[in-house]
Amino acid sequence: MTQTQIIMLAATPLIAWRVYKRVQRLTVRQKSRLWRHWFGVTFLPTLLLALTVMLVNQPVALATLLGGTLAGAALGFAALRRVRFERVGKDYFYTPYAPIGMLVATIFIVRVLYRLFEMATLGAHQLPAFGSSPLTMGILGVVAGYYLVGASGLLRWRLAERKQTAR
Repeated sequence: MTQTQIIMLAATPLIAWRVYKRVQRLTVRQKSRLWRHWFGVTFLPTLLLALTVMLVNQPVALATLLGGTLAGAALGFAALRRVRFERVGKDYFYTPYAPIGMLVATIFIVRVLYRLFEMATLGAHQLPAFGSSPLTMGILGVVAGYYLVGASGLLRWRLAERKQTAR
C-alpha cells in the first residue's frame, strides 16, 4: 500500500463524518434567503449550458447529462411538493423533504469519493478526462436539475409571499 492510499484510508472516516453533518444540516428547517435562491436559479443553468457546450462532441456524455437533468428535475418537483413552508413574523423558513435530498446528495458524494479513489490508485495523470465519463455527467445532471427546481420553487414561493404581503 502506498503512502497516498494510507492517507486516503485514514482520512475517509473524517471525510464521511463531515459529509454526513453537512447533509444532515440540509435536511432540517432552514431560513429562506432570497440571494441563495437567485444564485441557484442563475448559476445552475449557466453550469448546465457550459457543460453542454463542453460535451457537444461527446454525444453519450451529453445525453446522460441531459437525461440526468430531467431525472433530477423530476425528483426536484416530487420533493418540492413535500417541502414545508412557513412564515414566522418577518422571517421565512422551509423544511426540505429529506429522503429525496439525501438520495441526491448520496449519489453525488459516492461519485466524488469514487473519483478520489481512482485518483489515489491510478494517479492524477492517468485519470480519464472530467467530461468523458457519462456516469459523472449523469450524476451532475441529477444534482443540477434537482437543485434548480428546488431553488426556483423556493424563489417562486418567496416572491408570491412578497406580493401577498404588499397587498
